[in-house]
Amino acid sequence: MKLKLIIFLNLAFCAIAAATVKPASIFTDHMVLQQQSNVAIWGWAKPSNKVKIITSWNRENYSVTTDQNGKWKIKVATPVAGGPYYIEFNDGEKLILNDVLIGEVWFCGGQSNMEMPMKGFKSQPIIGSNEKILKSANNNIRLYTVPRSSITERQDNSKPSAWKPAAPETVSNFSATAYYFGSLLSEMLNVPIGIINDSYGGSSIEAWMSPEDLKAFPEVKIPSKGDTIKEVSRTPTTLYNGMLYPVIGYGIKGAIWYQGESNYERPDRYEELFPAMVSSWRKNWDNGEFPFFYAQIAPYNYAQLPPYHVGGKFNSVFFKGCAAKIFIENPKFRHGCFNGYW
Repeated sequence: MKLKLIIFLNLAFCAIAAATVKPASIFTDHMVLQQQSNVAIWGWAKPSNKVKIITSWNRENYSVTTDQNGKWKIKVATPVAGGPYYIEFNDGEKLILNDVLIGEVWFCGGQSNMEMPMKGFKSQPIIGSNEKILKSANNNIRLYTVPRSSITERQDNSKPSAWKPAAPETVSNFSATAYYFGSLLSEMLNVPIGIINDSYGGSSIEAWMSPEDLKAFPEVKIPSKGDTIKEVSRTPTTLYNGMLYPVIGYGIKGAIWYQGESNYERPDRYEELFPAMVSSWRKNWDNGEFPFFYAQIAPYNYAQLPPYHVGGKFNSVFFKGCAAKIFIENPKFRHGCFNGYW
């Protein structure tokens, strides 16, 4: 009898847990939402079930019905910068996300130049970062890192992570490029700043692009579902599937990008891949022509490293020429905070 009761209680608990609404991984306590926008929020609950949402900044009530797979998505209106606020979700069981700020949100993508943390890589310190880390406590700067994931199929959700207020431990492990950018924004704008780091060391640009993006580049081999991923950061579409697609649509002000070394052997093709990627991101984000700043990689002669190329364009200075050409030929480019602005 006791065993039956335990089994019954366990089943009842599982049923309650399954009924609780679950926002996508990027929506957590301490997050920052883009100010004065209609920002998307999405997640899962029981199939064909109604989810009620209350935003504390205006006490607005929203309602959305999940699809046959239990997924829901809705847009909520945000005010001018401020907070903290909370968002309440209810599908029969309540879930509340606390300490939500409204401000400016920026998305930061790329490879190791973007991924490199404030504490530096082994034997590769960041000049002056120790003092910056020690003085980094700032509740108005919130940081989020999308966990690494390389996979051949699109993922509806990214791996679990959490928004964290800036503090020495958090900042020391966060992207240096992204943090310095966010810190400057905080100083200049005096509003809450949310920074999303979505980068992977050694990644090629093709890894961050969808199969649809790459159709115009027939030389790029797109992996099938069951293919083995031999190069986790350089296999086309795999980082898009695991790290980018799950967070596309999160309300942002703009994006910054620092990548190119893994494409150094093909600067002329990068000249076409890069704008194609930017155009695709803007289209898929459905957030208008948001600003897209990029940093050019420093000139370096890769021919001096194995396999010791002879002839051809193997110096990353060609990427500067490539970027300059894109700037000259495309009226949408403007100089900005980094080396260029799309």
